[in-house]
Amino acid sequence: MPSIINGLFAGRGGIASHGNAIAVASDNISNASTIGYKTNRAEFETLIAGDGVLGRQFGSGSAIGTVSTIYAQGTLEFTGRPLDLGIAGTGYFVLAKDDGRFYTRAGNFKLDSSGFIVNQEGLAVLGFPTNGSGKLEPVNINNIQQSAVETTELSVAGNVNASAKLIAVGDIPLPGGPAATDPTVTFTDLNKVAEYSTVVDTFDSLGQKHPTTFFFFHTGVNEYTVRAYVNNEDVDTASPINKTGYPRQVGSATLTFGGNGQRNPLPGVNDIDITASIAWNNGADTSSVDMKFDPLTQYSSQSNILSVSQDGTGVGSVQSVTVGTDGEITALLSNGQVSPLGTLAFASFPNQEGLSKIGGNLLAASTDSGDAIIGRPETGSLGSVKAGTIELSTVDIASEFVKIITLQRGFQASSRVITTINQLLNDIIQLA
Repeated sequence: MPSIINGLFAGRGGIASHGNAIAVASDNISNASTIGYKTNRAEFETLIAGDGVLGRQFGSGSAIGTVSTIYAQGTLEFTGRPLDLGIAGTGYFVLAKDDGRFYTRAGNFKLDSSGFIVNQEGLAVLGFPTNGSGKLEPVNINNIQQSAVETTELSVAGNVNASAKLIAVGDIPLPGGPAATDPTVTFTDLNKVAEYSTVVDTFDSLGQKHPTTFFFFHTGVNEYTVRAYVNNEDVDTASPINKTGYPRQVGSATLTFGGNGQRNPLPGVNDIDITASIAWNNGADTSSVDMKFDPLTQYSSQSNILSVSQDGTGVGSVQSVTVGTDGEITALLSNGQVSPLGTLAFASFPNQEGLSKIGGNLLAASTDSGDAIIGRPETGSLGSVKAGTIELSTVDIASEFVKIITLQRGFQASSRVITTINQLLNDIIQLA
């Protein structure tokens, strides 16, 4: 009874194949919330017993020929977290651990204790760091670049009161020099005779911030004397420094005004009022700061400063990190500068369906997938990075449950085939 026996094998194959397909659908459902997960599909194939004669071949049931992955674009969910990175289009993030190279669509990254961008399992995210070797390397947000740390130019704009009380230049208190051991003139003494004062933070070559105070003295009709002071503890050479918070003059200028309230003569674009040479005592290079008071007017109204600008920034620390659609990573520093860190790498494959799944949302290249083609986002056929988003699973739970219901019927029917054939065999035995 070869046909009846084949029926038993067909039933057994149906149970096995439908059971495996149910496992695939169940795995899909269990990964409905897995970031970057792609739906898998069990693909059935027929089994034939022996060669048989054409037209009289008996089937032996079914089997799962392959479990294929449906590489569809997942929905990008907005999270607002800077290191949540979704991929819109083709590509995979490139990760590394020791000498291993891995790939993923799950872009829920973080920083490790050393500042490297890693995935949740600690694998380093690879890219092309700024000033790197040009090859794939881990990206570290602490490798920042800064420029224009030291203050070299300073500008003050505003108005000084034309009706303020006049004082003689000789009545302006003179503080001691950097070698003084016992300062006597204070900022309070200067403030008593000055019409106005303002403080500007300047930076030395080491990035340290120093307050520079400007006092405006009304020393004549249509004339103001401006003097710049720094704190004695920043420049004094005497050791030890017994007193702090005392002024040390670093520059002076006499500004004249016309009857229209404007400076006379008007300063040119390249004119400088004070060039201050400041020898800091903290080991920094001597600063040469060009100071300019323009536009500065003299009207019979309250003295005020409208704007202050200087080109120093000091040393900044990383406040936040942003990633552009082209994978460019930049750091916003506490000093207001923006520092480029590098570019994320994307990988594509000749046959992405040939990638090997190794768990943890990771994939590995195989002989079926071909070698990884490395590039940068938004180049060639590669997609773009969507910062502040994550790519959701492509699993459609409703569809998977419909599949399970269908597969359940196939499983039950296959088991009934075995029961029925078993009864037939019993009937045959009863004939003996």
